[in-house]
Amino acid sequence: MFRALFSRSEVRLFFAISVLFFICIHSIDAFLAPMLISEGMQPEIVGIIMGASGLATLFVRFPIGILSDVVKSRKIFIQFSLLLPLVTWPIAYLEPNAVTLYLAKAADGFTAATWVLYNILFIRYFDRKDAPAAVALLALAGPLGVFLGNCIGGALIHFIDKSIGYFVSSAAALLALILTTRIKEFHDAASAPTLKACMTSAKRQMADPSVWLIGLLATIVILVPFATRDTLTPIYAQQLGAKAGILTLLSNIHLVFYALAIALCSSVFYKRLGLVNTALIGIVLQVISSIGIPFTANLYVIYFLQAIAGFSFGMAFAVFMSLSVVNTVEDEQSTRMGLFQTIYSCGMFVGPVLMGLMLQHINLSSGYYLIGALSVVAALLTPMAARSVYQRQVKKPAVQNEHVHLTPAQDYVKKA
Repeated sequence: MFRALFSRSEVRLFFAISVLFFICIHSIDAFLAPMLISEGMQPEIVGIIMGASGLATLFVRFPIGILSDVVKSRKIFIQFSLLLPLVTWPIAYLEPNAVTLYLAKAADGFTAATWVLYNILFIRYFDRKDAPAAVALLALAGPLGVFLGNCIGGALIHFIDKSIGYFVSSAAALLALILTTRIKEFHDAASAPTLKACMTSAKRQMADPSVWLIGLLATIVILVPFATRDTLTPIYAQQLGAKAGILTLLSNIHLVFYALAIALCSSVFYKRLGLVNTALIGIVLQVISSIGIPFTANLYVIYFLQAIAGFSFGMAFAVFMSLSVVNTVEDEQSTRMGLFQTIYSCGMFVGPVLMGLMLQHINLSSGYYLIGALSVVAALLTPMAARSVYQRQVKKPAVQNEHVHLTPAQDYVKKA
């Protein structure tokens, strides 16, 4: 699969666009909250701004998936989404205030909601049997893009001007938009489903309680990095004297260990521990990394806790992503994944907003303690959620197949 990345030009092109996509939506995240706090903006308002991307993703991710299936063109949705940060971040630079920054972050959220379309387009470059490996290959674009975005944004903020970092998102969006004109979009021979058929499938997915339970747990798990890595921790580090370079390092440490955990999940953790134990260990480590930070003023200890936070998030979140499509027929996996992603987007919004409120009305430490308490609740509910997924009834497809293809992750559920 890696050979395809280096030998096939269309795969290299799409991978490059995907890296630019992540630079576009995440390049300013590690610096924005402490930057706004230092300029005198209220923590409550900062939290609302940081949560704007999650709120936008929450409302548009599921509808985009349905509409793209009906229109049978995903490329146009990707191109339109890239136009938004291209326009909004220069406006925020020219007229920096709460409204323009909120709109810019919301534009990032709308763009982020199209990530599922990237996956669908990318797997069309490979045989159907290679689809899981293709998705895994494309997933590497996330850590790479965020890492590059942090480095570029941190360098510009440190050596030029703090507001110049806004243009990293716009520049990445522009370059990605230009490159998308060279994408070849492959269409299935079958006719596109009607809007009514898509809505019927969506209603069926929404009536499944197991999706909501798994989505709730994923919401808590993803709330942790958005509340700590992107909000509380950079603010606390800045209070300890950290500059842009240190904030870049903190974010990248989390990112590297997150990517490492993701890579180890399917190859090591799932096979040796099972899904439930992998998630439980990850959540327990999230508790430790969250409540440990306010007890230290040593940046090196914070680096260590940030590494644990990234690794634990990768372990727990990968499990819930896998469970979301266990016991699901192939034709409904994209719809179910879209609903699941919509549910956990709540955590991307609630995390920063809640931490902003805690920071303004109580103190910084209380935010970490609340995150730890929510993670304990998630750990207690995880075994029940896994059982509900394993007991999920699989709908028979309309077309008679000899075998119903289910995600391999269910094999590990049995072990768990």
